[in-house]
Amino acid sequence: MITIERPAPETEAAVQLLEVQVKEPASALQRLPALRSRIRPRLTKLGSRISGTGLVATLLFTMGGSGGVFNSGVPLSLQARAVALHQEWAGMRADGIPELDLATLEQEWSFTQATQFLGVAAIFWWPGANEVLDRWQARASTIWSRDMSLYRAGAVAANQNLHQALGTEPMEQLKFRLDAISSAKTPGEYTTLRSNWDLEARLVPIDRKIAAATGALSKQALQAKGLGIRGDPAADVLVRAEAYSQMDAQDRIGRAEFLTRDLATAQAGLQSRLDAAVIAQDAFNRVAHGIELASLYGIDLSSYQTRIEANRAFYAVATTAAEFNRITADLNLIRAAADNAIYTKMNATHIVSGVTFIYQNRSLSCEEAATSMALTHQGINLSQDQILAELGADRRRMYVDSSNRVRWGNPYQTFVGSVDGSESNYTGYGTFYPPLVRIAQAHGGKILAYGNMSAGTIYAHLIAGHPVVVFATWDWAWHPRHDYLSFDGQWIPWIGPVHASHVYTAVGYSPTAILVNDPLRGQYWVAKASFEAAYSDFNEAIVFA
Repeated sequence: MITIERPAPETEAAVQLLEVQVKEPASALQRLPALRSRIRPRLTKLGSRISGTGLVATLLFTMGGSGGVFNSGVPLSLQARAVALHQEWAGMRADGIPELDLATLEQEWSFTQATQFLGVAAIFWWPGANEVLDRWQARASTIWSRDMSLYRAGAVAANQNLHQALGTEPMEQLKFRLDAISSAKTPGEYTTLRSNWDLEARLVPIDRKIAAATGALSKQALQAKGLGIRGDPAADVLVRAEAYSQMDAQDRIGRAEFLTRDLATAQAGLQSRLDAAVIAQDAFNRVAHGIELASLYGIDLSSYQTRIEANRAFYAVATTAAEFNRITADLNLIRAAADNAIYTKMNATHIVSGVTFIYQNRSLSCEEAATSMALTHQGINLSQDQILAELGADRRRMYVDSSNRVRWGNPYQTFVGSVDGSESNYTGYGTFYPPLVRIAQAHGGKILAYGNMSAGTIYAHLIAGHPVVVFATWDWAWHPRHDYLSFDGQWIPWIGPVHASHVYTAVGYSPTAILVNDPLRGQYWVAKASFEAAYSDFNEAIVFA
């Protein structure tokens, strides 16, 4: 039997608490008939509208009492015990037992106390009244045991539901909840655990949604910072989201809806600005590229630079998508102007003047002759023989290694083979742009660009008035490459031994053809398609001022 141990009040004090004002009879013997007349049994349910005296009689009748009123027992002691039980029920309610579970006991208490004799409930003057109190105590103990089991089961179920909702959780966290169940001593404590854990389980999907939104907004904020967006609205919301993560369940459930809404609003607003800012940044890049490309064609667009800088200043203080869009629109106008200027240039014929034609004087000195020609545009006269002398040569014979790879010299460092040799029989190849750039610069030549570049870049430089030394094929056609491995381990572009490479000085541009100085065959126009096919085998050139 489960009982609740609480200090019982003093008997005399308990009696005083329950004393009611009654009309004092002439004598106890005169009062007894009246008392007996009022205690007639009525077989009705407890809780129906019956008189207090009727309930007293009913209780005595059901416990089988008999005999005189004063035959045994100590009424004052029974009244004190009844008061102690009633206080125990109050403690049970304080510990979480529902009012409804104790309603029947409370109703019986009220009815028994409604009629008193000498400050003691009338029922306690009858023999066998002690059995009523025993029954009250037994019923209270049963209610306590039942509710403890019920509410503990509720807490255990809530813990399991929360664990399932979380999916995976630290063992320490699960152990904390299990320890809380073991430590609970009252139905109220189990109810609190169940309520908290039910709320936590309800919050799991909400918290995950908020965490995901917070993570996404954090990434957006970093992107906004990288793009230089001012007035970022994410900072305040992210501070609130961090505070939310530290709150208990009750505080979180009260703020979750508002925080979720504000996160979504901040994400949508910031994303619209991010999208507009990215487009604006792309417009800045496109206009910069357009102006750079125009400068290759010799087009002066410096008058637009002031507008571009003004747009950069506007971008630095823009706070709405509309402001970014206005910047983009103006930049697109500038890029359109650059494209139009380039288009006009490309639809005209341009000849680079001041380039002296020079024939090559050795079998494989085409690149040296082309370099000599390009330097004359700057008033520099450097002969093929001087260039060859400064180049030096790697005259080691080629060989095929155990992996069936051709091994030969490195034209990116020096002249490979004999200048009087031939690619077809591996007696000579030539040199590429790095040694030629080094020698030209050593003699005061100004080089604007060199190395890998597109055919379009070559056209731009020709339109701008700059001669270009171009590495291509002999027959102006594309051929499969058969690159070989140099002695020092670098792969070398090569179309031999069947097909030969050749080096030209490009000196003119038209919408359909390129004017070249061919050190062997003279000056002529070659169709752009043929030029691009032949050039694509190597894609290397040197642009001279």
